[in-house]
Amino acid sequence: MEGDQALVFEQLKKASENKYRDIKSLFCPALGRAVVFNADGFHHLRYYNSRSERPKRVQVNKLTYFKNVPDVLSKTTTIQEYRRTICSTGKADRSGYRAVSVVEWFGFIAIINLEKKIRIKIVVRRIGQQDGKYHFWSVMPYWRLNSGIRITGAADLEDD
Repeated sequence: MEGDQALVFEQLKKASENKYRDIKSLFCPALGRAVVFNADGFHHLRYYNSRSERPKRVQVNKLTYFKNVPDVLSKTTTIQEYRRTICSTGKADRSGYRAVSVVEWFGFIAIINLEKKIRIKIVVRRIGQQDGKYHFWSVMPYWRLNSGIRITGAADLEDD
């Protein structure tokens, strides 16, 4: 990364981190509960699950669109995507055993700029079924390109 780009990245990272820390939690109508903004979510914006750092351009995308997360999550009334699986949680103990738990992911998709065709997907995660707390997990741009043009919806929408 060039010097100016590195400086801009650091400023974006710091501003996003400050905004993230200020939120603490917010109520999400679609989930009917509060979504917590803990350290795991901000870490996930910058690093892969393997703990390796995401490329800077990916981090810039995630951090740039993070500013829209509080507004979208506090207004959304519909869960658009859902996934549930059993995952290991926590660190392995001395014997190598790792506890497992049910993990759920909830996806919320919003068009944040119709003119520029910008759509984002926000992911909220919950570990531990009914007793687990919802926490922010990720945000990402969510569109596909067709001949260099952003498509923000289903290709076959007019056929539905």
